[in-house]
Amino acid sequence: MTFNQSNRRRQTRAGKQPSLPLRSSVPWVVGLLFLLVLAVGTVRNPHFWLTADQRGDRLFAEKKYAEAAKTYADPWHIGMAQYRDGQFEAAAKTFARVPGADGAFDQGNAWLMGGKYDEAIERYDRALGFRPGWKEAEDNKALAMARKEMLAESSKHRAEESANAYKPQEIKFDLKGENKEGKPTEMNGEKMSDAELRALWLRRVQTTPGDFLRAKFAYQAASAEQPSGTGGTP
Repeated sequence: MTFNQSNRRRQTRAGKQPSLPLRSSVPWVVGLLFLLVLAVGTVRNPHFWLTADQRGDRLFAEKKYAEAAKTYADPWHIGMAQYRDGQFEAAAKTFARVPGADGAFDQGNAWLMGGKYDEAIERYDRALGFRPGWKEAEDNKALAMARKEMLAESSKHRAEESANAYKPQEIKFDLKGENKEGKPTEMNGEKMSDAELRALWLRRVQTTPGDFLRAKFAYQAASAEQPSGTGGTP
């Protein structure tokens, strides 16, 4: 190898050396820009890193049930948010996407709260088919059947007997405006429809169908002790 050839190789190698640090820095620059974009997105949207169900959980905890229902991805969570928001028919249809006993049971609860007693009974039967002897399903089915029977009665006397048969001891309404805890009932001495009672009960507590219907039976029993007058349907 001649001196000139060796010198050219050294010069070639020397000429390439300044470009090496520049090439190796490119991935770092790209990574830094990516992190900056993510940081800006996080500042603008604090929920940037959360999944749809996690965002829904936050809205649910804030009692923003309608928003939570639109945010969730999981059918069961969507149905629960709709249920708490009073969207019982929508909740029942959503719970139909949940397989097995739990899906059928939650469907029954939604139909029961929505006043669709035949549908509720059928779903409870389906839940019991998956899980025989399930006490909660049996109890709620009995409540749905009792309510259906009450609505079918043409005689006021027989309707009152049906209501009294299921009146719980622990719940008693005072139509003067307070319940046993001394809280206003917002009833103002007037009979209330199913929809009005459901809305009232959902505002007051986070409830199950059994809680609601037991309260309704107690309310109707109290109504029977007052002079009859105009008002909503039983």
